[in-house]
Amino acid sequence: MGVTAQLPTREEIRERVLLLKRFLGQLEWEWPNDVKTKVSEYLGLTENHRISLERLAECLTDAQLERLIRISPVKDYYTFRGNYYTVEKGGIFKLRGSWDEVREAVRQILKDHGGKGYALLKALVEVERAPFESIAAKASEAFGERLYPARLIAELRDKWGLAWKVGSRQYPAWAMPEEVKPAVTEVLAEFEATPPPTLRTKYAQQEFLEVIKMEEEFKNHLSTLVKERLEQTVKFGRAWSPNALINYLHELYGQVIFFDHLLSITQQYSICDTGVVAGEEGVKALNTGFNLALFGEPGTGKTFATKDMILGSEAQNVPPHGLPGLNRYCGGMTPARFIAVGEAYQSRRFNFVVTEFNDWFKYRGMVEPLKLAMERGEIRYETKTYTVGPYKFTSFFSVNYNTQVKEKGYEVTVSDPNFNAIEDRMLCRLHRLTKEKYSELSKSQRRLMMGVPQRKMIGVAPKLRDHLTLVYAIETKHPLIAEAFHDKKVLLTDEMFNLLEKASCLILEHLETKTVPFSMRLERRAIQLASAMSLTNFFNTDSDLIPVDPTAAKMAVRFFVEEAWVRANEAFPLYQVLQNLF
Repeated sequence: MGVTAQLPTREEIRERVLLLKRFLGQLEWEWPNDVKTKVSEYLGLTENHRISLERLAECLTDAQLERLIRISPVKDYYTFRGNYYTVEKGGIFKLRGSWDEVREAVRQILKDHGGKGYALLKALVEVERAPFESIAAKASEAFGERLYPARLIAELRDKWGLAWKVGSRQYPAWAMPEEVKPAVTEVLAEFEATPPPTLRTKYAQQEFLEVIKMEEEFKNHLSTLVKERLEQTVKFGRAWSPNALINYLHELYGQVIFFDHLLSITQQYSICDTGVVAGEEGVKALNTGFNLALFGEPGTGKTFATKDMILGSEAQNVPPHGLPGLNRYCGGMTPARFIAVGEAYQSRRFNFVVTEFNDWFKYRGMVEPLKLAMERGEIRYETKTYTVGPYKFTSFFSVNYNTQVKEKGYEVTVSDPNFNAIEDRMLCRLHRLTKEKYSELSKSQRRLMMGVPQRKMIGVAPKLRDHLTLVYAIETKHPLIAEAFHDKKVLLTDEMFNLLEKASCLILEHLETKTVPFSMRLERRAIQLASAMSLTNFFNTDSDLIPVDPTAAKMAVRFFVEEAWVRANEAFPLYQVLQNLF
């Protein structure tokens, strides 16, 4: 027998043994047979020579291995998908592995079937071969309730090649091809790392399949980024900053309406929920994650800023600027449906984009569960037909809603008197259609129709999105990037505190009312906004701490003053306060 130029590794030998057992199992028979005769003739062995599959696996060249597969009497019926070798029906031998295809097949099964797909795959991995009833029992144990996966196991056989019917007609059994089990186990381990939550409603069970698909979309985007665009993304990040983001948005929308898009994109950076520390000792102050609300009269660009800019709009030729796969658009969803599907998002960070938030409060009893959701607290909800929870909500919101804007202040169109408890838990910005804003909206609409901003977006949006994706992946310790980068924290600066204190003093000094018509949470939102915006500087510092950027601090304090002015029913001279500040 010939010897390979390079000896196969232990893993390759193990896979070769499986390959030989699959196609030339007759070599292990004690009695003579045609396969042993043909193999002995080809290898120059005496017919009585005992053939060891392990010895063959060590000594055969790849060319000899291919030749032996052609001798196999079962080559037209069996396949083989290993890490090093592939054999298709007809004995077509390939010196390449198939595990990437196997992994993708398993991920697709998990997308399509969720916990049921996982349970059946887990059962097949753990048995060598077993009757269907035994596999169904084992799958039911993994799933937590009784399963009868007859259709699913047939799909695994016919569509994916991950299950075989073996044994005799009298004693039928099922098995998973041995060579694919390590690849299947690897993907199942990924699934187990974020196990499916307990889901009490059919809505949540259906939604969980969507959650898996969305997470896979993010993972695929990140994987391609790491393989093809990592160096370019880091290079872009070294030139990226709050100033660069603001300049980009100025070019697109002018110096009035850009601020809404700045808030929307900054909220995407905030979703990684990075820790924010203060002082020399690095005391934990808060986290960056915040809920965003744009409110005001219809037709002032709220939906464009919260939805189209983030998710993209084919109709307007606007590319997406937000995190891939992690923004759940809630168009047409009722609040009760949201509370039910929220179970599927436990221990996950997503952003729920709600473009008609008013409609959610047409239903009685919604304020309290939505308030808990925005506090990322524990939700429980009961109807006559089903109970949801308790479960902990860990995601965020980006919403817009309509209000009646007056000469001074505004009037919420939501009838529930407790709605201010919801507003108090969001970073809110009023849309008032001033002459100046109308002029810029009109110009922006015309420029969109002519395709002027799109040309700028096409050059920047994909790079911005990659930067946002990479920062999110690093800060959440995603396994695809965890070993290459270390997560960082945002450091609050004296400049941020001093500017915020000065703004508070000026507001209180000029306030015409005796009581303060806004809460301390407004200052907290300003700090979160500045901290999240500073994450654009992620690759601009070698330190584990990212100081709050001076421009980000000014933008956040500007937001604080303007929002306090709105909450105070315009009871202090806004422009005088801003002029004194800056």
